[in-house]
Amino acid sequence: MLASLTSRFPPFLLPLILINLTGHMALSGGRVSGSLYVLKTGNPEYLVGVFMALFSAIPVLTSLAIGRWVDRVGAPRVMRLGISLVLFGAWLPVVYLTLPTLLVMAVTIGFGFNVLSVAAQHTVGHLVENASPSERLANFGWFALGHSASSTLGPFIAGVLIDALSFRAAFAALAVFACAAAWLVYTRTKGLPGPHADPEAEVASNEEDDVREVQQKPRVLDLLAIPEMRRIYWVNMITASSWDLFIVMLPVLGVRLGYSASVIGTVFSLFAVGTFAARAAMPWLSQRANEWQILRVSLAVIVCVFIALPWAAVAPMLMTLGLIFGAAVGMSQPNLLSLLHAASPAGRGGEAVGLRSVLSNSVSVVVPVAFGAVVAPLGISALLFAGSAVFATGLPPAHRGATLRAAARSDI
Repeated sequence: MLASLTSRFPPFLLPLILINLTGHMALSGGRVSGSLYVLKTGNPEYLVGVFMALFSAIPVLTSLAIGRWVDRVGAPRVMRLGISLVLFGAWLPVVYLTLPTLLVMAVTIGFGFNVLSVAAQHTVGHLVENASPSERLANFGWFALGHSASSTLGPFIAGVLIDALSFRAAFAALAVFACAAAWLVYTRTKGLPGPHADPEAEVASNEEDDVREVQQKPRVLDLLAIPEMRRIYWVNMITASSWDLFIVMLPVLGVRLGYSASVIGTVFSLFAVGTFAARAAMPWLSQRANEWQILRVSLAVIVCVFIALPWAAVAPMLMTLGLIFGAAVGMSQPNLLSLLHAASPAGRGGEAVGLRSVLSNSVSVVVPVAFGAVVAPLGISALLFAGSAVFATGLPPAHRGATLRAAARSDI
């Protein structure tokens, strides 16, 4: 059965899924372990926000350059740099566990995995020449399963090992997964698709006026001259901020309610189970709805979940909402990446993915820091209601995208 399943994959998709899974374990488990260590050692709650934000601090400044680098040299060289940084960060708290080393860990793992992720995401979009929208969406759905699996396993393994053994044991287990990712990068990425054509060489052959105009300009903000790209980036920021608010809220809420590390890790894992289930269904969904239609439903569910969260004061309710939220937000990444690769100008796919990463990591810095600063005076409930209002602003562009797609199909 496994052989039948993998035979339908484009070349290199399975190794990229496994790299995404094992490489992300250090980040997903490290977030939970580090935030719990900060709280359990008596540090103020705002430091949890600072710790979470550090995972995205350098990617905000470097993702665009990384995307352009992928366009120039191809994915393998970039991925080797990324996994080297992840390895360093993963082993650091194993060797010497203190608050300062955890902060360095957050910076290096966050930077390294972002480098790895930008290169891998760009590559998945080009594994099949002339792929149809449904084929491209299915490939991104399969790829995102690695992220979902690690988001399930990382927090669960970390929580269990913290309670059963120690924080250091949890970090050591996560570092072993980083070693597996390094082995895959160095042995299973040879022969990946190389760099794509220089944007200047593509200008003359492109008949779309707006795309040609973007290619002729050297500034990344020219990508935003394309209305479809603006819609994609805005919805991407909305879904990323909802994800970040949920992630940073859980450890603080769990500790306030007196839950153990195992319970908090289980809530994280159920959230990730939801993302896994949604992404596993993506090949089936891609045959029945387009990307914007799926995103419209996803955003509506996200808004409803954040409205309901203030009443989820007991673990079973929180777990249920976490599972539903995971399914809703889990659908967003493969659909947004599929739309992004379809809308980005030729030869600038890596740059477009890099800009997406810049915007995602920007909110990943702002949301945790803002949460840590205002959670004490305002309370969690007020923040969740405010978040639901902000997330609702993603519904109009998603509806607009779905309407335009339906109109375009009716004209064919």
